[in-house]
Amino acid sequence: MAPTTHYEEVQYFRQPWLWALLTISGVPAALLGSVSILSEADAGTNVQMWIGLVLALVFGPFVLLYRANLRIEARDNDLMLRLWPFHLRARTIPYKEMDSITITEISPITDFGGVGVRFQPSFYRWGIRFDGPVGYIVDGQQAIRIERAGEKSLVVTSIDPDTLVRTVERVGRIGG
Repeated sequence: MAPTTHYEEVQYFRQPWLWALLTISGVPAALLGSVSILSEADAGTNVQMWIGLVLALVFGPFVLLYRANLRIEARDNDLMLRLWPFHLRARTIPYKEMDSITITEISPITDFGGVGVRFQPSFYRWGIRFDGPVGYIVDGQQAIRIERAGEKSLVVTSIDPDTLVRTVERVGRIGG
């Protein structure tokens, strides 16, 4: 019997700053690649094919990132996280491993250095350590923080963190 899903949400990478940054870097790369092919092509070279290949290599990841998403599901026994297409399988966090789950606010850039699966850096005298929480950072500044005994904390952005926390506390019998 399949486990019951008590809460589900899907987040997509739709931040305007992210798409502006990708476009600002992608357009010059496509232009430089195309001009290079045009200027260096010998007679008989299939220029259209090579330019098409450059455009596919530069802008293909845009399509993949546009479709990429973070799926969060609160099931009977665990919390499931999957950042598609980067996770081949879903990551599950059993409720019995959770010490607490709380709502928090984050800044994706200043706290984690961007979006995606991130490690929160801490700076010290000799460099950078990544001993902070692991972040699943996709959409927004609202997040949940999961404390686990003996393991790094998890920070996961959420569209509706109040409902997610209440559901996990209720289903997983976790004290908040």
